[in-house]
Amino acid sequence: MSKIAVVGISALFPGASTLTEFWQNLIDNRDSTSEATVAQMGVDPEIFFASRPNEKDKYYCMRGGYIRDVALSPEQLGCCPEEFERLDDLNRWSLYVAREALKDSGYLGDADGLQRCGVILGNLSFPTKSSNQLFVPIYHQVLNRAIVELTGDDSFVLPRFCEPREVVREAGLVAGHPAGLIADSLGLGGIRFALDAACASSLYSTKLACDYLRTGAADLMLAGAVSAADPMFVNMGFSIFQAYPEDGMSAPLDRRSKGLFAGEGAGMLLLKRYEDAVRDGDTIHATLLGGGLSNDGKGQFVLSPNTRGQVICFERAYKDAGVDPKSVDYVECHATGTPLGDKVELTSMETFFASDDASSVPLIGSVKSNLGHLLTAAGMPGMIKVIEGMKHDLIPATIKIEEPQASPGNRFSGSQIVSSNRPWPSKEEADTKR
Repeated sequence: MSKIAVVGISALFPGASTLTEFWQNLIDNRDSTSEATVAQMGVDPEIFFASRPNEKDKYYCMRGGYIRDVALSPEQLGCCPEEFERLDDLNRWSLYVAREALKDSGYLGDADGLQRCGVILGNLSFPTKSSNQLFVPIYHQVLNRAIVELTGDDSFVLPRFCEPREVVREAGLVAGHPAGLIADSLGLGGIRFALDAACASSLYSTKLACDYLRTGAADLMLAGAVSAADPMFVNMGFSIFQAYPEDGMSAPLDRRSKGLFAGEGAGMLLLKRYEDAVRDGDTIHATLLGGGLSNDGKGQFVLSPNTRGQVICFERAYKDAGVDPKSVDYVECHATGTPLGDKVELTSMETFFASDDASSVPLIGSVKSNLGHLLTAAGMPGMIKVIEGMKHDLIPATIKIEEPQASPGNRFSGSQIVSSNRPWPSKEEADTKR
């Protein structure tokens, strides 16, 4: 299987609008989550807040990984002020990270080189703050009429919690439009599409982009994801699922954690066949050797992953890459902070990495301790963290670890969780492990 080079990277995550800021936050062990404000919810967030779950039409968690104080400009997106004003966060963030990844690689503006460049974008098909402005008035009108008919009170007027504002038609195009916008704005001549594989979307987009390169269908591929759904919608949904911590404690890979914090952001990788990148003298940030996809199939619940499906995915990925699991130094986990989800993941890893030699078990961690769970974009900060960690010979800490989770056989426990910054294992350590 041919190798794939990462020749461009960009990041827009909570607390960071550049790769440098993101890495600095990680090595500073910064918690970049924060409390929701009117900017996120569109109204005073206290109106719909309840201190406990199970209250109808209420959310019981306001903390998340929110994008704040990011003042993108028309110049940063390569568009005129009039066009810029027509773009909402979903489109601005997507276009920004795509443009920055090309800029990082040196291919931005290369008209000839981008003719065989495609883009695959992971994107939730959820309402956004802007799309709500188009559709909520329709719902409001229908509900108001229904209540009048039921009560016979012609004077009834359903209250509004905020005044609607005028938005453009494109605000309603929340699924595939951002991928098309990226391609058209940046002059990409290759394949363009968005996919929604929920929390696995970042990894799906990367795997499929590698496939396009390996089959010769493209010479460059932008692979990334964006999480820009309406926080009100997200908070209500995860409150119904009871995925949030009732006590406000979210700490991936820690026994005290009772749930996740949802988050926003976007990230992008520019990929190229390794031999082509070497030939053309590109900067190679990392090399992708293989990938594996699987599906849990029918499970107990949307927040109840299946160990068998995860193990199959490990098996396929390592076989595709031709990598011996015993040679792996570190694994960045999905680990969101939900007790069941983290436990199942550690169980799956123990099953796959099972060995009589305890020294062959890799170190583990989760960037969600810093940012929260970025939903569709969840895999981007994890991949970028590992790439930067290898570049700087440092594994940033998984923060908030006080009572480490452990796998059933204790193969993965506190000794494997990187709870403070530590150097990447040296060659001598790796040779000893192997």
